[in-house]
Amino acid sequence: MHISRDDQLARVLGAGIESFDIPEDQFSVAEATYKAACGFLRDYWSDSEAGGALYPQGSMRLGTVTALIHRRDEYDLDMVCRHDLDKTEIARGDLKADVGEALKHFAKEHPELGLTLDDEGRRCWTFVHDTLPFHMDILPAIPNPKAEPNGILVTDTEASRWHPSAPIDYADWFLDIQYDEWRAGAFKIAEAREMDIEALPRRVFKTTLQRTVQALKRHRDIFFTDDLGNRPSSIIITTLAAQSYEPRGGLFNVLHHVVEQMPTHVDHKFGRYIIANPVEPGENFADRWIGRPARARRFFEWLEAALRDFTAIADAHHADDMLARTAQVLGARPAAAARDALSRPSRNRPLAVATHVPAGNDRFA
Repeated sequence: MHISRDDQLARVLGAGIESFDIPEDQFSVAEATYKAACGFLRDYWSDSEAGGALYPQGSMRLGTVTALIHRRDEYDLDMVCRHDLDKTEIARGDLKADVGEALKHFAKEHPELGLTLDDEGRRCWTFVHDTLPFHMDILPAIPNPKAEPNGILVTDTEASRWHPSAPIDYADWFLDIQYDEWRAGAFKIAEAREMDIEALPRRVFKTTLQRTVQALKRHRDIFFTDDLGNRPSSIIITTLAAQSYEPRGGLFNVLHHVVEQMPTHVDHKFGRYIIANPVEPGENFADRWIGRPARARRFFEWLEAALRDFTAIADAHHADDMLARTAQVLGARPAAAARDALSRPSRNRPLAVATHVPAGNDRFA
């Protein structure tokens, strides 16, 4: 059976990037952890009049989870732990310590979950799983009264004040940008299942933007293997990709266009680079570039390399060459998944089906 070059490219990129998804069994464990933690915090803070919520943020909410090469192919799952106190009622350090203490008790009382509280980061506490390759970052937060109903204020050990953020609103912004493409793909799934499209959750179909973000995160990890200190954050990649996204044709066309346009959305004012949170302008995602010019320089060098490397895959003259270049750009496992995809009969189906992602606020009061 002859496969056109465009179809080969679509299968190679689609299957290769799809291999980055967290396996369903591992995600189920992570989801069970998330739900158990919510129940524990409900009881732990039962004496407090303030309620709260535990909910996913970042790639877990956006549908862009990708294994991290520099952490032994672990999956990074991010949660917000919001305690509904006013900033006049608790100091930043006390909130961080209080959440950390609660999480220590949670891990001790639920040994069956196989969790260890690993370390304290600038903003988060981190759980690692004893046997499965994922870790979960828990971000302590309180509500931001100036950005109701979803804005939060978070702790940061390197900052002198509360840090504003809005992960729910950010996720809504990111998902709304690609809604038309999602609806077209979800309609095919709903039709095949004889369901109403409104009954399908957003997680049922992954768009070319979500796959593009996953591809760029993996390419970044490979490019910065020996330079982790200058490695750009996933939120920078996701924001610039979404701002550059146009649903123009297949996955490669979207990916190529996004990488070309990403530099144009980076502002430079008063000697500082600015990548503003589109839903919380007071938050600059490039704040860690301040005083570290190498980070900005390396970011733009990486984008040039990404454009060159993904174009090389598309310019391959035959399937074996395409697979070899995929292995160089994305790794051996994606190349193996792509080879399997090329060997299968053609199927008319949407790009990919996403794993389950909890999307709402699970309150613990």
